Amino acid sequence: MKTSKRNADNKFKRASTIHSPKLPPSVEEIRKRAHDIYVARGGAHGLALDDWLSAEEELKRKLEG
Repeated sequence: MKTSKRNADNKFKRASTIHSPKLPPSVEEIRKRAHDIYVARGGAHGLALDDWLSAEEELKRKLEG
């Protein structure tokens, strides 16, 4: 009985790793990238939303490959 359970567990693990969907970027990943964008453009204030949206879009495109 242990063998059949182990085989079932292994089949599930293989299937879940092969077909696992890509998760969207986390808030922390977006925050870090937005900060990098902010620094790269000289640290000028007033464009935080633009930086955030750019970072989010960039990271999503990167996931799509």
